[in-house]
Amino acid sequence: MTRFTLLLLIGCGCRPSVVFDTPIPMDSTFDRELATGDELARYEAAAAYSEAHRGRALMILRGDEVVFETGQNGFALEDPHHLFSGTKSFSCALFETAREDGQLDADERVRDTLTELPEQADPLTVDHLLHLSSGMKQDFLGLTRDGIRENQRIEDKYARALERPWKTDPGEVFDYGSAHFDVFGELVTRKLGVDPLDQLQDRVFDPIGMRTAGWIRDPAGNPALAYGAFTTVNEWAKYGVLVRDDGEFQGQQVFQPGSLSACMEGSEANPAYGRTFWLNQDVEDDVALVAADRLEPDGPILYNDGPPDLVAAAGHNDQRLYILPSLDLVIVRLADGGRGYTDAGLLSLILE
Repeated sequence: MTRFTLLLLIGCGCRPSVVFDTPIPMDSTFDRELATGDELARYEAAAAYSEAHRGRALMILRGDEVVFETGQNGFALEDPHHLFSGTKSFSCALFETAREDGQLDADERVRDTLTELPEQADPLTVDHLLHLSSGMKQDFLGLTRDGIRENQRIEDKYARALERPWKTDPGEVFDYGSAHFDVFGELVTRKLGVDPLDQLQDRVFDPIGMRTAGWIRDPAGNPALAYGAFTTVNEWAKYGVLVRDDGEFQGQQVFQPGSLSACMEGSEANPAYGRTFWLNQDVEDDVALVAADRLEPDGPILYNDGPPDLVAAAGHNDQRLYILPSLDLVIVRLADGGRGYTDAGLLSLILE
């Protein structure tokens, strides 16, 4: 059996030069009802596993209550961390705000707005961008690695993405990278007439009280939708609860029921990747896995014994937001990368 590539910015080869490290104080959004007994023992075992693999923070929510939380390896819960590709998952919510307003549609042809795209991109839809199956050639050095440098060389990442050559027809091949998100960011900018991050702040983050310490932008001012966010476990957990509860947050309906559920639908190109979320699905693959050591070797890629509705936002150095609606759980882990870490290794201890 083969699998599709899960690339979590592995191969960056450097720490990010851009850093947003102003602490974000803990708030009272979530009650604390810490676990006891056998449940606590499971969580402590998971925390020990995380810490041994260079974990920096771990938080577990059941319902709207934090049942376990800890900083690790000298890292405090108030310390923001670079989410890297964990940032990607916000783009599905960004799209849904525009879809609910009638400004964007999943099947909308992107070239109708971004007319400078080549003729080969004519079938390209918003859905292809969010499923990372646009067909355009990715540019790791120019659109990703350059973006985390303090002094970026590429002035306008969105413009550079629009100039990328095309390898395949849209929808045929899953190809992980930042170019899809830069094109999506330009599409949002033109169609909505707003900065994509301002739209996220107004329509997603503010309603759930989610705070970020900062967000990487290119010199032209475009937000890096693929890897730009810095935040804490407590704040990222808020987004996890919003997604887990199908667009509702502590009694407030932020999205229409069913809107965010569409983020968890895989594509023909890769059934294990929804609209910016990784899914616990088994897939065949004719592309070498970059991060195979983080995944299950056979069966559902995140955790064989996990529920089918388990999904994850994932980033370089093992940033993870696990969402398990059927178990009413949200699990957040921040880390600095650690040899031997696997998703199943952590989840098996928590869910045992």
